[in-house]
Amino acid sequence: MPRLRRNRSFLGFVLVTAFFFAGVAVSFALMLWHALAPAEQELVLGLMGRHASYLFGAGVLLLAGLGFALDWVFRLYVLPLDRITEETALIYRSNPSHRLALEGSPDVMRLSAVINQAAERFEELNRSVAERIAESNFRLEQEKSIFSTVLAELPEGIVICSPEGRITLYNERARELLENTGADRGRSVLSPGGGWIGLGRSIFGLVAKPLLAHALDDVDERLRSGRADVVSSFAMLGANDRILQAAMVPILSPRRELSAFGLILSDVSGPTAAFQRAEEMFHTYARVMRSALAGIRSAVELILDYPHLSADKQDQLYRLIQRETLNAGEATDRLTQAYAATVRPPTFRRSIRAADFIDAVRKRLGDHPGLALEPAGVDESGWVRVDPYALAVGVEFILMRVEAEIGVEAFRCGLAVRDRAAELTLAWSGPPLRLETLRRWEKEPVVIAGEPLQWTLKEILDQHKAEIWPHAGGDGDSCLRLRLEAAEPMAVMIPRRQTILATARPVYYDFDLFGQPGQSPELDHRPLAELAFTVFDTETTGLNPREGDEIVALGAVRIVNGRLLETECFDQLVRPQGRLRAESIRVHGIQPEMLADQPGAGQVLGQFQRFAEGTILVAHNAAFDMRLLQIQGEPDGIRFDNPVLDTMLISTVVHPAQSSHDLEAIAERLGVVVMGRHTALGDAMAAAEIFLKLLPLLAAMGISTLGEARRASQNSYYARLKY
Repeated sequence: MPRLRRNRSFLGFVLVTAFFFAGVAVSFALMLWHALAPAEQELVLGLMGRHASYLFGAGVLLLAGLGFALDWVFRLYVLPLDRITEETALIYRSNPSHRLALEGSPDVMRLSAVINQAAERFEELNRSVAERIAESNFRLEQEKSIFSTVLAELPEGIVICSPEGRITLYNERARELLENTGADRGRSVLSPGGGWIGLGRSIFGLVAKPLLAHALDDVDERLRSGRADVVSSFAMLGANDRILQAAMVPILSPRRELSAFGLILSDVSGPTAAFQRAEEMFHTYARVMRSALAGIRSAVELILDYPHLSADKQDQLYRLIQRETLNAGEATDRLTQAYAATVRPPTFRRSIRAADFIDAVRKRLGDHPGLALEPAGVDESGWVRVDPYALAVGVEFILMRVEAEIGVEAFRCGLAVRDRAAELTLAWSGPPLRLETLRRWEKEPVVIAGEPLQWTLKEILDQHKAEIWPHAGGDGDSCLRLRLEAAEPMAVMIPRRQTILATARPVYYDFDLFGQPGQSPELDHRPLAELAFTVFDTETTGLNPREGDEIVALGAVRIVNGRLLETECFDQLVRPQGRLRAESIRVHGIQPEMLADQPGAGQVLGQFQRFAEGTILVAHNAAFDMRLLQIQGEPDGIRFDNPVLDTMLISTVVHPAQSSHDLEAIAERLGVVVMGRHTALGDAMAAAEIFLKLLPLLAAMGISTLGEARRASQNSYYARLKY
């Protein structure tokens, strides 16, 4: 009867027909009854009373015969037509190799044969078109391969992002520099860590948002002012506490509007360590030289002050001078050899116009309505050598502390450049600041908008080799003076193309993400084609999560913009607390000894939560897997609030006439080859390919958004029967 319920039009036709003929029969019987004489009516009633059992049996046989006839018509004509409709749509939408193999009436069989012949022709035409497309793309693929190889071999990490911060391109070097491999995935606002790099993911999970916002503002200002140098550089912490130098490069549309931005990442941890070693060498050399020079000086002074010393005393002094001279020479030789192997320290300071730096500080103060900074005596032609972000943050911190300490809100700012030095003046009308207070501030971490950064004020000053001191002027004015390094005006040098126009050909990409909207809570209204999905599967100790069965393997793969990203996978064995059931081992082949050194569920689920962040979860028979995630994540406070889709339920939506909806049956219908069955990653890959094949079938039914897909799944007959 479920099949009858699935074809309500046929059931309605049968009921209407039955009522019609029953009504006609009753009408004729009443007409005949009224036409009989009373004696004839009594005769008929008597016959019916004596032979009621025969009449009842004849009625039952008639109804049974009618039921068998209807079932025969349904099975030979109606049900095959439903399956023909589903499987024909399957041929031209998802799997051209699928063929109809139905049982039914001769007419239905002939129709199936004609459809199969048309499918053969359709597949042949598809094959011909595919061959022509392959020929046309062959040269493009060769070029793409060359550029991909070049990109992969670059020593720098390359990341391209949409204006909203969605990653659209990256190379393996960027993954190495940005993804932490240890358990501690970041410690501060400037080293957020904890993120996964991948197409469609947010760059803000890997690079601190304040750094990117400052760099974007800097690039925008350079573009609007028409400057040739439009690259903005900044320093950041990368994976495993690497020190990275990042250069932000704007990517412009043909209208010279920002359509994306690129980050070029360089690891400067080695040069920094080399510089520290060099500093240690110089300190050691200085100690040796001071000691040697002190000894030589003392010996020479004794010889000069006491010219009549005995020959033995003079010989001792001469030997002392010789020994100290040799020590100084050996120390000089060691320093010379060691210095040859060192490099100059990396610097994130760059030459910038003094006026531009003051503008950067004033722009930062725009987030503090109570503070006002007016330029007063800024050298328009002067240049300084600074890290614009770090020093601007330091000045912002100082002004905020002065406001809190003294209560002034209006400041005047001057910047004078003379010879090789520059002096920044921050003046106000009010009492002066005490030197002890300033020195106390230098030891504190810089806190902006309630967020502690990685530096103290003293570290920012040391980075710039800067000095700061308070000064009390006349007429009740006070100020702070900050001495900086002056710089020569920067010559415009373009060692590489610094602005990438839309005519430049990318290597490998997913630039469709550029046109996508930003993160929106209204996911149900978003088209499925625009969403990112994480398709996952689990292998377990058994099939009863409520009775303590646990996850022993978790595998997942991502889908972005309708593309299966095979390189962005999650595949991890999990050490269970309980024992493995023998029947489960026979299915997935995972032995207890394979799990002994693996991480526990809490650690693995935490990593998977970060991997699946911001995506839609997809699984086959998702209720089982989600129940496991819920039970095993609960002790560690790990929750998966992602929307969920189930490929099994979606299959029942698009193919309600099919009798089987397990993974193998769906894969066979859709032409998906299942590899690595009953491994977590293998089944996740198969479910992902099935999901991609089901999407156009949903679209053909008018189901295009996430909300529509969820409602259709929940209202499917299989969902009502199973849940």
